[in-house]
Amino acid sequence: MTKKQIITQLLDCQTDADRMVHENYHRLAQELGLTLEQFHLLLELDELMLDVQNTADAPTVGMLAKSIRVSQNTVSERVSRLEKKNLVCRKPDPKDRRISHVVLTQEGRSLLQRISAQAETSFVRHAMEQMETEELQTFLACAQKMVFCMNQLNSKKEGNKNEL
Repeated sequence: MTKKQIITQLLDCQTDADRMVHENYHRLAQELGLTLEQFHLLLELDELMLDVQNTADAPTVGMLAKSIRVSQNTVSERVSRLEKKNLVCRKPDPKDRRISHVVLTQEGRSLLQRISAQAETSFVRHAMEQMETEELQTFLACAQKMVFCMNQLNSKKEGNKNEL
């Protein structure tokens, strides 16, 4: 097998593993009473809230709708259902009462963390526990080498940016 064929197969394996983890997220979300649309809305809200310092900067229904490419009415309906489950809350805009900002509640954040821990970390850990110690050591060495190579590529790109 050529180096190119091996790389292609490794990338295919990564795609398959990512798909299985993604499916596991969906399964767990549904087991915990969320529709896939509600789950994806929570994930998007969590992502949009990463750099938010206060609720006045939290995304609005309109921002969420634009971000996930659905109508404002659809997002508003989903937010209302998530509010009933105490996973999000709406905070009125202090400057414009017609606008409200959508914020993850602590319960919503905890639910996402729980799903993530079970769907990804626990799932992958259980899969790895089925491998032999020697296989894991080889896998670890290869993964570390790949991360090292990626860091070198990034360093070269950063160096090229600084030269411009």
